[in-house]
Amino acid sequence: MDAKSARGTEAERWAEGDSTDQAASQLANSALLAMGGGFLDGFTYVGHGHVFANAMTGNVVLLGINCFSGAVGSGLRHLPPILMFVLGVAVAKTLETPAMARLLRHPHLASLLIQIASLSALALLPEGTRDMWFTTSIAFVASIQVESFRRVNGRSFNSTYTTGNLRTFAESCFAWLFAGGGGEARSATWDFGVICFAFFAGAAAGGIVTMPLGNRALWIDVVLLGIVAVRVRPRAVAVAVS
Repeated sequence: MDAKSARGTEAERWAEGDSTDQAASQLANSALLAMGGGFLDGFTYVGHGHVFANAMTGNVVLLGINCFSGAVGSGLRHLPPILMFVLGVAVAKTLETPAMARLLRHPHLASLLIQIASLSALALLPEGTRDMWFTTSIAFVASIQVESFRRVNGRSFNSTYTTGNLRTFAESCFAWLFAGGGGEARSATWDFGVICFAFFAGAAAGGIVTMPLGNRALWIDVVLLGIVAVRVRPRAVAVAVS
């Protein structure tokens, strides 16, 4: 292979990866993921022990409080979700390694398929299944998602918890209205306003439908992830063919 061909092949690989990243970071896809993240929080809070399984702040705090107050047994209940969260991040990073990227071609799609498979399995579990199965599995799913989908229109965001998104929304809104931020600040305000509202809407929906539907409510999140997978895939395939 000559140098020109090598450069062309490298450019094609870069364009393919860049196109996939751009598709994954579109506002519509990011909003759907944020809606799904909020939905999972509403689902676990209402249906499985009044806990938020997406973010690990509460688990780390309760683990520390219980362990140092002598209630080690109670504290250790919060360790499995933390470990599963760490495992999910490791899985997501593995999908991004060069060897796996060559094998799978589209790591974003692989990440979505893992999430869809995991939530589908949970949706099939009978009512009365121990809450721990749900909190640990959803922590795993959430960590894969938040590690795999980290940008909206080129800006860092989180799809499974909203504190950082709300901060960015407030910062960009202030910059737009009071600090002469211009078009960039206005664009960021819109993007993160949509993301925060999507998370809120998803959380509300999760809380509302979990009571009547039980574990079957997770099929709604599976559909949201499926829509994102469909929206991401055509761009990746189209560039690969070209």
